[in-house]
Amino acid sequence: MKNPWNNVPLEVYESHMSLSDVVQLQALNGIMREQVKSHQEAESAAVIGVAGGNGLEHCLEQFKQVYGIDINPAYLDVCAQRFRQAAGKKLKLEEMDLSEPEAAIPAVDLVIADLLIEYVGVETFCKKIAEAHTRYVSCVIQGRDCEQRFVSESPYQSAFQDIERLHQDVDESRLTDEMSRYQYRLVFRRSSYMPNGKELIRLDYRLEA
Repeated sequence: MKNPWNNVPLEVYESHMSLSDVVQLQALNGIMREQVKSHQEAESAAVIGVAGGNGLEHCLEQFKQVYGIDINPAYLDVCAQRFRQAAGKKLKLEEMDLSEPEAAIPAVDLVIADLLIEYVGVETFCKKIAEAHTRYVSCVIQGRDCEQRFVSESPYQSAFQDIERLHQDVDESRLTDEMSRYQYRLVFRRSSYMPNGKELIRLDYRLEA
């Protein structure tokens, strides 16, 4: 069965995310810049849920090897158009559905996954991270104490109806507990608040084993 994310055009997704009362596209770009800066020791990274490459420029400036991973091949095509000429062989783009048993995250030092876990589930995400034996993980989840729906209200909202059926709220404590089962320790936490009242929570984990 085709994943609903394959039915949302990138221009609709980016237009929705960049609206003045949503501004998540802009916020996530800034957060990714900080995620990259916080891991100067890493030489390679994978951005899971890369979409059109928002924030990818920060990774390409710092890391020797960058993977952009997404479930939607059309998103990856746009990402290639935007970055391939400047990035060259440094950037590798891969179509991947983490819910598939055979899906495997590349062997990298750092995984960045922002507003992705809500769509793949805590257990699946943590298991895939552990299988990749990634040293650092930096992710963004949406705070649960908010009256706003996960997909913010906007003129584009109808395009995301099927997407919302995939969504699962992520409990921060449960995510940290599940990560700890695989020897990942929480080393950083920061909240950012959006104009519409949403809370974006950045959580960084480090492999202790």
